[in-house]
Amino acid sequence: MYNITTEQILKTKAPKQAAVFKTVMILACILAVTTIPSTYALGILLTAIFVVFTVILFKYYNAEYEYSLVDGELTIDKIMSQSMRKRCGVYNIAKASMLAKPTCQAALGMEHKKLRTAEYTSNTAPEKTVVLYTMDASNEMVRIILEPDEKMLEALRAGVPKAADRMDE
Repeated sequence: MYNITTEQILKTKAPKQAAVFKTVMILACILAVTTIPSTYALGILLTAIFVVFTVILFKYYNAEYEYSLVDGELTIDKIMSQSMRKRCGVYNIAKASMLAKPTCQAALGMEHKKLRTAEYTSNTAPEKTVVLYTMDASNEMVRIILEPDEKMLEALRAGVPKAADRMDE
């Protein structure tokens, strides 16, 4: 059980409102450039600020998740623009209480519980998602929504306790 080592990188699709945010920021940059002849230094400063925020916005929505399962610990990192890495969480799957499809009756029965929910999916294939109820690093029960490939799903199923595996239901 603890000799499992698997990694997966999942490219995310930006939500629909991201296109609106990007468009608004590009228009704000254009408008700021047009104010330069009348406001001089203020227009240049405003343009620089809007360009910086636009670059940050584009980097934020160009993201991917890395699932890494090593020795019973599932580590999830968010990689933005293939350069910045942020640790999203470390979860102990040996203490998992359930691994199931979100439409499973047991998972639907757990939805009413007030748990911290973390969603690490690509936003493109809801039929491939699974829900995992497990403990995080501070021993708090969390609901994790993942989109594992076949190899990662088999590793998760091998790592969770047999009573917690409800993928066949």
